[in-house]
Amino acid sequence: MRSYRAGLSALLSFLFICHAATSTSADFCQSETFRPRCLPGEAVIITKAVYGRMSHDSRCLQDEEEVPALMNDPKHTGCSDDVLQPVSARCSGKSDCEIRIPDPEMERMNPCYRYTVKYLEINYRCVRSKSCSNTVLLFSLK
Repeated sequence: MRSYRAGLSALLSFLFICHAATSTSADFCQSETFRPRCLPGEAVIITKAVYGRMSHDSRCLQDEEEVPALMNDPKHTGCSDDVLQPVSARCSGKSDCEIRIPDPEMERMNPCYRYTVKYLEINYRCVRSKSCSNTVLLFSLK
């Protein structure tokens, strides 16, 4: 029981250190590339990744003409998938990574109509890589 408490305490301390960093949020549109920017000695930790068409207000849709008949259709606006696991597998714990939109893996998970313009909404943190080197394992256990 003692080692369990010690392990839990260490894990909670570890999570606090990892999540103390500032979070960055951004949308990545069609033909854009997600390239997180961290300082030397830091690693990327993906905390949220959603792919689809979450809102008709996104900057990614500014040039698109809205079709009134589709405005309230859930397969056109409000359609999205949680892509945290595949994005985290490609980026979390690394000093750099790159994901071009549209991404073939995310397109296969597509909850929207086939030709709907979609984008990646992502949150990530940069953390000192030494203090969070096991974070990838935490995300891949789900």
